[in-house]
Amino acid sequence: MRMLKIALIGTAALMTVPASAGAPAAKPVAAAPEIAPPPAGMGQVVFYRPSGMGALISCRVSEAGKVVNRLPPGKYFVHQTTPGVKEYSVKSEAKDVLRVNVEEGETTYARCAIGMGLVAGRPNLSTQSREDFDKRGKKLKLQDPYVEKEDKDAAKTADASAK
Repeated sequence: MRMLKIALIGTAALMTVPASAGAPAAKPVAAAPEIAPPPAGMGQVVFYRPSGMGALISCRVSEAGKVVNRLPPGKYFVHQTTPGVKEYSVKSEAKDVLRVNVEEGETTYARCAIGMGLVAGRPNLSTQSREDFDKRGKKLKLQDPYVEKEDKDAAKTADASAK
């Protein structure tokens, strides 16, 4: 009889404990940023840099000698452009060029990685799949648009004169 009372008390105690109390809370699964399709008549290239390797070396992506954007570690940006063959370059002590055939309505992914160099790290651009972006891009943040230094100085002057 005494065993029956202990069993009943134990069962009652278990029933009062919430089911989630013993189980750890499920963490939300991180996902890579969602990339919207390009506008009509355009294509786009998503440049990303997931690694902190070579944190002092910037992947400054250029096209035809003009800077498209900077790419610090943990960032990505979307470059919308007209369809056709494009050449993007990055450089430090060495220059790397990536040729991409941008197609209308399509998104191409390009990863910047920093390899070992003689004096400084060497940035390297390579095309990748959406799956690679999804796998490596879970912590990526959107990079602000590139503004040339002269434009930044002009904006500061305009802000100061407006006050």
